[in-house]
This record gives sequence, structure tokens and C-alpha cells, in this order.
Amino acid sequence: MKLEKFIYEIIQNPKKSLMVYTITLGLFILSVATFPTQIVKAKMLPSKDSDTFSVYVDLKDGSSVEQTKEVTSCISKKLIAKDLVTNISVFIAEGQPLDFAALVKQSALKDKQSQAEIMVNIKKEKNRDISSYNFVSSIRDELQECSKYEANIKLIELPAGPPVLASIVAEIYGGKSFESRREFAKKVAKVLEKQKTLVDIDVMADDSYDKFEISLDNNKIIKSGLSLEQVKNIVYLAYEGMILSVVNEADSQSQVPIFLRLDNQRVFDSNKKEDIINKLSTLKLINKDGFTVPLTELIEVKKIKKEPTLTSKNLEPMINVIAETNKDSQIYPLLDARDDFLNGFDKDYEVTKTDMLNLNFLDKKTGERFSLIWDGELKVTIDTFIDLGGAFIIALVLIFFLMVVYYKNFALSWGIVLSSFISIIGVIFAHIIMDILTTDTFYLTATSLIGFIGLIGINSRNSTLIIDFTKQLVEERGFSINEAIAKATATRSKPIILTVLTMVFASSLLATDAVFGGLGVALIGGTLMSYIVSMFFVPVIIKNHISKIIAQR
Repeated sequence: MKLEKFIYEIIQNPKKSLMVYTITLGLFILSVATFPTQIVKAKMLPSKDSDTFSVYVDLKDGSSVEQTKEVTSCISKKLIAKDLVTNISVFIAEGQPLDFAALVKQSALKDKQSQAEIMVNIKKEKNRDISSYNFVSSIRDELQECSKYEANIKLIELPAGPPVLASIVAEIYGGKSFESRREFAKKVAKVLEKQKTLVDIDVMADDSYDKFEISLDNNKIIKSGLSLEQVKNIVYLAYEGMILSVVNEADSQSQVPIFLRLDNQRVFDSNKKEDIINKLSTLKLINKDGFTVPLTELIEVKKIKKEPTLTSKNLEPMINVIAETNKDSQIYPLLDARDDFLNGFDKDYEVTKTDMLNLNFLDKKTGERFSLIWDGELKVTIDTFIDLGGAFIIALVLIFFLMVVYYKNFALSWGIVLSSFISIIGVIFAHIIMDILTTDTFYLTATSLIGFIGLIGINSRNSTLIIDFTKQLVEERGFSINEAIAKATATRSKPIILTVLTMVFASSLLATDAVFGGLGVALIGGTLMSYIVSMFFVPVIIKNHISKIIAQR
């Protein structure tokens, strides 16, 4: 048999055996090198192709609802002009109808006139030639043309995994005051803006702005023959509106309210105090004697600073700086940004590394300390890969001890575990091939690691089949060790390849799936590589140790 003869020649010739080790080591180094070179990129889950997405609009604090409407109208016109968009819904001064993802993204907390959300529905997946995430990426720059009044426009897609506040969240702690913490957060945002694949950067902290407060002069109101309730009602009617009465109709299931508000009165010519007083002077009240009294005679307009909204986590004051990724994994722009922090902040701050990728900053001038802690989908990705990496190591250790108990030989058990680990070469190269064949980036995902963990048992079984059959040939038929290894490997090649092909055909159904594609590709590449390892690497690595097992019998 040609395969048996070929394997026997490899085992017998030390140079050819060394060549097997060299080729295997070279392929392993090349596969591992794909990560720092970003030939293969890691991400917890690929982007989700959905039939809807959202647009979050945040104008400068203190902006009016008219300005918010102007920005949302501009965005709406651009969206409706797109052939893929079926309909949109605009929610001003409030969040869209809540789902779990919207709760995490704090949509329920939106109540400012400077805030809005737009829900966008697009054609079903079968009726379009482009994925939703590619469509969102293609219109992002066009929608940014509507960013008047310092509007921050963010495009939010449905998460493929657990919903988070944003893809990248930088939590800023420390500082002596909210203002200093906010200024440091803005510096962090500028670094994130420099990264090519980061978009929709936003500092989730209120800016300081002036507002005007109306206070009633009770003495003047009483002396003017008016009541406090009368003055409050006219102010509320002019700016908020109220239900004055109801209409009862026979065909209506309930009473129809009559809502009244003075629309023209709500728009001021400018933010100057004089213009506000002039507008208020047009409102007049009639006292009990029938005389008209201007509203400005009964009130006082004061200019005050708007108190910022304070946020905290675990009872620690903090500010979030958020960013989304544009067709990229979160880890790579973060690493670039982290290098910018380490190299660009050293003039004004003493920068120290803490746990994981987090950083601490000490202001050399003021002595203030700030902490930068990464969260969001980035944190979920890192935690997931750490957990799966730990599970993989535990699986290797358990298989090693199982082989030690079975064969009572540490060296041989280590060889079996090593041959199982080497199948990572097939997993990585399969991802490279899929990345070449697909239009989008094919990531090494969490499901890819799950597939790799599952491969360890399959690869170990192939090795034990060859070892046990080799022992049988030596003990029962008197073969030499090298002849027995070659015979056992060649004989077991057919059942092993049938198992491999079964796994490949079954896994091919998963390869094109958005979430489980990584699992399918990992199983395909890993099982194919396990066959090659079983045929050539395992015979070479066990030839020096199998004699000890036979001697124990």
C-alpha cells in the first residue's frame, strides 16, 4: 500500500521525520502570526443582518424642539429617498418604543427637546442585495450632512449578541469635579475620533448652558387683583398647553379632549433676556376689576446655569464616552487608541497600565487622578475569549490526564495533546480561505473557539485508534514498531477520513450562517487538519514512546 510505504519511509528516515516537525512548526508559527498581522481578525460575533435600525440624534444641550425637528426632517428626507427604506418613525424629545436593547442604550431616559430617535425599517433580506450593516455604513456620511446645531447623529444597529450601551464604552472616573471629569472625557473622545474605523463618538455628559427661570412675585399678583392660579395657568397655556374641555360624540368610545396652546408664543427671537421679556409682555391678564395687567409686571426673569445630569456606577461618579465600529472588530481600534494614550498623554499626565487594557492618568499640574475603564461590546468580547480560552486549556489538561491514566506514560500523553492542539492550523487557515471567498470580513468568533474546543476530543480519538492498533500488531502479529505504526496508520486512514468527511459535510450547512459560521468553518478546517496530523505527525511523535507502553504489558 502506497500510504503505508510512504509513512514507513518517514518514520525510518530521521531527516524526513525532522522535516515533518519543521513543516508542522512552520505552519503553526504562520497560523499564529495571522493575529498580530490582522490577516485573521477576532470578534465575538459578526454583524447582524436585520430589517431595521435606528438613528439617534443629540443636539447641543439647550437646543429647541424646532431645531431638533429641522435636523430630523433633513435625516428623514435623505432616508426616504433610499430605495431600500420602506418607512420611518420619528420620536422627538423621547425614545422609541422600548425593547431590551433600547433599555440598555438608555432610550427610556430621553426627555430633552434636543434629543430624538428615528426608527428605520428597510426591505426584507430576500428583497435586497446588500446587508443591513453594509447599507448603514454606506449612508452614514450622507446623514452626517444634517448635523446642524452641533448635532451628534449616531446610527444604531440591532446587536448580534448581548445588547450593550455601545461597541466601545470608555468609563471615565476620578477628577475633583464634574467639569474636570468632562474635560478629560472630551480629550478621550478626541483620541477615539482619530481612529479610522471608529464612528459616532459621543461624550455622554451635559454641556454647561444658560437658561431662564420665571419666578412669580406674590405681592404684586395679590395687589393687582389676580390669583396665583390665574397667572400660572396663562404661562402654562402659552408654553405647555392644557386640556380646556372635552367633546362628547355619540360615535366616540370616550370623550375627545380639546387641547389648547399658543404656538406663536413659544418661539423667541433670540436667547437674550430682553427678547424673552418683550415676548412675555404680549401676554395680559384681566383682574377682577376688568383691567388688563401685563404678565411682565407680575414675574421676574432670572438667568441661571443649567445643572448637569450626574451619572454614576457602583456609587462612583463617572462619564461615558461611547463609539461604534464601522465594519471592524472593536479590539483593533481600541489597541491603536490605547497606544495614543500611552504615547500622547505622557506630557501632561503620568499614564500607568492597570488590569487588562485599562489605564490610570495622573495630571502633573493639578494632581487629579482619572481612571479609564473599557466596557461595552469590547468588554463582552474580551471576557468571552478569556472564558473560552480557559475552557480550552482545561479541556487540554483533562485529556492529558485521561491519556496518562490510560497509557501510563506522560510523554505519549503529551504527544496526543500536542497533536490535538496542532489542529488550530486548520481552523485558522480555513478562516483565511473563507475571508477571501466572502465579501465581508470573516472573523474568528466565539463560535469558532467553541468548534475548536470540540475538535480536541475528535483529534485525540484519532491518535488513540492508531496507538492501540499499533500495540495490537506488535503484540499479536510480531510486527516491528515502525512497521506496526505504518500499518496501523494506513489501515485506520479510511475510517478516519470517513469520519472527517461526515463532519465536513455536516458542518458545511453552518458555514454560511451569520452567527454559527465560525463554528462550521472551524470544524471543517480543524477536522481536515486533524486527518493530516493523524497520518503524518502522530506516527512520528509516537514512535519513540510506544515501545515503553508495550514493555509495560
